[in-house]
Amino acid sequence: MNDDFDMSRTCRLDLHDLTKSIQSLDRTARSIPAMDPAAQSMPRVLVDIFGDEVRGLRFRNAKLSQVVGSLLEKLNLPESHAHLVRGGLCIAQKVDETGADQPSYHNQYHIAEVVMAAFILGKRERLPEFLIAEIVVAAAGHDLGHPGHNNTSPFEIETLSFHIAAPILTECGWNEAELHRFRQMLMATDFVNGVPFARSNYLETRSLPPESAAFCEATQCIVLTEADILFSCFTTEYNEELSKLLSQEWNLPTANLTVKQRLGFLNSVTFLSGAARQLGLEHRRLALVAELEDQLRAGA
Repeated sequence: MNDDFDMSRTCRLDLHDLTKSIQSLDRTARSIPAMDPAAQSMPRVLVDIFGDEVRGLRFRNAKLSQVVGSLLEKLNLPESHAHLVRGGLCIAQKVDETGADQPSYHNQYHIAEVVMAAFILGKRERLPEFLIAEIVVAAAGHDLGHPGHNNTSPFEIETLSFHIAAPILTECGWNEAELHRFRQMLMATDFVNGVPFARSNYLETRSLPPESAAFCEATQCIVLTEADILFSCFTTEYNEELSKLLSQEWNLPTANLTVKQRLGFLNSVTFLSGAARQLGLEHRRLALVAELEDQLRAGA
């Protein structure tokens, strides 16, 4: 894979701009542990630099409110949409206040990754700024109150997150239509029940006018579902780091998920949005699958 992966000039500019924004965040914490160069499986390109900076948020103690505030500020929303910013900051502060009482994987660091991924995907889908802002806020709230286990019934955790977030957003001035879109995005992240519908709905609405409500809502939902899994499908090394955290969260007897478990997840997902194609994400997922299959055949 190379940096010429069908990446437009505007896509490169968006990645550069977002990477600089991450680099400007507070760096008062530990330095970032480097990936082992010998273990890196693909040539490093522009999107990898972006990934490195997002990964670094785990080691810099960056507050989610700082991350969300920085991104929402970049959208230059008019005063008529100031309530979206207020809502995003209040949701992010709610996550910050949770502190150490969070799961090993589904915590503020995962949420920060999803927020960053959602922002760049929303930009690349050419959504209006206020709809991108809604995605950023949904990303910030999508795992609010996550209990550290999988759903035991459809939309269980997603509904919990919505019930925590909705009163906060209402107090900040969000209207019914905005809360509806927020809820739809959160429900879409249910991996078993929401994601398949979000994918099919995205494809079915591509023939509609881009300004139509159905087109925009389907785009918002697919963006959040893809942002939720982006870094788990990014590189072998990033996947391994996150898989170890998930194994810890699930109290598994092994330090990491097995190669078969990791392959099972990777083979159950796909990146199909236009934004994901521009960033080469499906290409990365398939390359990661091929590497893990090689490991499996080698008896790793």
